[in-house]
Amino acid sequence: MNLLYPRLLNEQAGPLHEQFRELHVQELRRRADTAHQSAIYAATGGDRVSTGQLAELRDGALQLAMQHGFPTESSRDARREFDLRLAQYLHAGMKIIPAEAASGDVWAFLALVLLPDLSYWRYPRPPGDRVLGTDITRHVLGRLWWRSQLIHSPDEPDSYKALEVLGEAAFDQIYARRKALGNSPMMVKAILRTWSGLDLEGLEERAVLRDFLQRLLRLSPFVAFEALDPGDLDRELHSVAQETTEAVRRLRRDTSAGIPK
Repeated sequence: MNLLYPRLLNEQAGPLHEQFRELHVQELRRRADTAHQSAIYAATGGDRVSTGQLAELRDGALQLAMQHGFPTESSRDARREFDLRLAQYLHAGMKIIPAEAASGDVWAFLALVLLPDLSYWRYPRPPGDRVLGTDITRHVLGRLWWRSQLIHSPDEPDSYKALEVLGEAAFDQIYARRKALGNSPMMVKAILRTWSGLDLEGLEERAVLRDFLQRLLRLSPFVAFEALDPGDLDRELHSVAQETTEAVRRLRRDTSAGIPK
């Protein structure tokens, strides 16, 4: 069963954000609700989520947050672990299809109406894109669902294990290139399989990943990645990754030796 979630349009979401970013978590907890008078729904595509299901979603998310420091301050490691657990929880529990999850207004409702206390605890006084529907790749909740969607492997014993391969900033590099690479779960999983087998000793992960993705983008007009079987795709990506690490190591040696680029 696919569920349709309430949508909070920017005309209502923007003013709420300006108000909420000045409030304490306890006050935001009192503002949390399962409905908003201005919320709308998509006309078709599934059944409307019930208030009981929304309340259950909220309770589960708050229980995870409390295990990681909510409502007080938490450490960076605790927040990272919370994000991993919440990503799995949202993806497994929301019963939402990608077409619905692509709506920023859905995530604006969840952040500002259902879970404002959790959202502003995770990102105190955040910029708008963390809670509004303007950029799902940065949204406090939406980015987590999409990370899980792109790596979820239902045939694996731990179907969300690949969440731990890359951190948020690194994964965002993949999703930012979603038109060419990041919209394909098959491609994302292959990238992560390749990445987990690389020897990055002495290299900056972010620089290597950026070079790797740029090389894949240059190849994408000439190679139909999704037409390759998994074995051939892995071999192709491994070859590109080896070129990347060799190039980055060579650049590092040249820079250390004072050789111009």
